[in-house]
Amino acid sequence: MSFRLLLLTLFAIGAAYLTLVGQIELDPWSAQDTINSRTLPQIYGALLCLAVLGLALGQRDRTGDMSHPSLHKLKPLFWLSALICVFILSLVWLNLWVALGGLLFGTLWTMGEKRLPVIVALCLAIPLIGFVLVEQVLQMTVPLS
Repeated sequence: MSFRLLLLTLFAIGAAYLTLVGQIELDPWSAQDTINSRTLPQIYGALLCLAVLGLALGQRDRTGDMSHPSLHKLKPLFWLSALICVFILSLVWLNLWVALGGLLFGTLWTMGEKRLPVIVALCLAIPLIGFVLVEQVLQMTVPLS
């Protein structure tokens, strides 16, 4: 039953996300474009809903029943969901690039990476490369408020 509830919750999050994406205001000059600021979020929301549906249908086809995996297998999913929520909340207090480093650290640790040099290298390199490319090379700022 908890697996069904998890799938339903994830599908509801995807549907709510798609509803919110539809409320993104477009500039008059980009409203007519095929690809605009709504495109990528719409793709993400649709992929989430499709992935949940595929998981639900695949689970039913394989077993003939919606048997749920053990909680041990779902534990990383719960931790990753919590990490994403903490990341979103931390954007208010931290810089995007610092919050991204924290998200990467938590994600790598949760997924089983225990080699500290690898974790530190990735958690420093990816936000640093993102900062240099986005804010220095492209000279764009990411508004978070």
